[in-house]
This record gives sequence, C-alpha cells and structure tokens, in this order.
Amino acid sequence: MTLLRHAGMLVALAAVYVPALASPGPNFLAVTQAAVGGTRRQGVATALGVASGSTLQALLAATGVGLLLAHAGGVQRVVALLGGAYLLWVARAIWRQARAAGPALTPGATRAVTLRAAYRAGLLTNLTNPKALVFFSTIFTALVGPGLPAGLRFAAVALICLLSTCWHLALATLFTQAAVRSAYARARRPLLRVTALAIGGFGLHLVWSAARG
Repeated sequence: MTLLRHAGMLVALAAVYVPALASPGPNFLAVTQAAVGGTRRQGVATALGVASGSTLQALLAATGVGLLLAHAGGVQRVVALLGGAYLLWVARAIWRQARAAGPALTPGATRAVTLRAAYRAGLLTNLTNPKALVFFSTIFTALVGPGLPAGLRFAAVALICLLSTCWHLALATLFTQAAVRSAYARARRPLLRVTALAIGGFGLHLVWSAARG
C-alpha cells in the first residue's frame, strides 16, 4: 500500500508538471529561439540549461524551501497570493499577445554563441522564471512535503529532471524542422489563448485557496 501511495504521488506530480512544461513561457521561448535562430547544438545546450534550472529548483524545494514553507503557513499563503496574482497578470499578457503578430521564426536570425553561453542563458532564464518559482514553491512543495522519505523526495527531483530534459530537448530538436516552425506559426494564436485560460485558472485557484487559508 505504501509503495502504491508513493507511486501515486509521483504520477500526480507528473500530471501537474507536464502541462506546466508544455505551456509557452520564458523557457519555451528561450529554447525555441535558440534552436530556430541559431543552431541545433545551441538549442540543445539551451535546453540542458533550462533542465538544470528545473532540477536545481526542485532540489531546493525538496530539501530546503519546502521545509521552510511547511512550518510557516503565513509565508506559504503570501507566496500563493503573490504567485496567483502574478499568474493572472501573465495570463492577461499572453491573451493580449495572442492578438498581436507573432515574431518571425527565421533560421540563422540569432548570432552564433558558444555552447557554454547557450547553456548559461537557459539556466538563468529558468532560475529567474517566475512561473517556475511559483510552481516549485507551491505545487511541488505541497506534493513533495518534508514528511516524505528522503528517497521519495529525491525520486521526485529525478522525475522533474527527466521530464524537463526530455521536453526541452524535444523542443530543441523539433524546432529545427521547417514543418514544425510553420505549424507553430499557424497554431500560435489559439495555443496562446488556451495557455492564457489555463494559467489564469490556476492563478485564480491559488488566490482562492490562499484567501480561504
């Protein structure tokens, strides 16, 4: 029964993390622009930087930040309120962006940079990404609490690392293909609107939950 419960937690974590990964945001743009405007190797290096940022944030949440928030309910509510308000602002910005003309995705538009610089750009993009900070300080912490065995918490970190690496490497690979770039350009507007609704709904949920205490 304990094994099934632990497996269920990991499944639940994957179920909430995958949509967060798939929704366009700073990480998505960093990887796709590096792959489309630079080279495939630049895209891969940027993707690995983003994945490293996700892993680091998950590790901090599982070992330190999660423990702090678990013993400071007031801090957790403030974080949830601020995070929810920020997500509502992001949703509004994405909805407005859907009405504007999309950026041109032209191969070679970005100057070539070293792989180390591309990796660093991906890492810094994720570490300063408010959406990622909100996820790891609220949802991840709620699922991967300090009461769980250390092995299970590190399994959750490993799962985050695996999912983030696979997703962002897939983006870096796919967006070197002309057909994928064209399909994204056509689907960009409805995709952004669906993303705005999803992020807005999550923001409302955070605000409502925090307000109820």
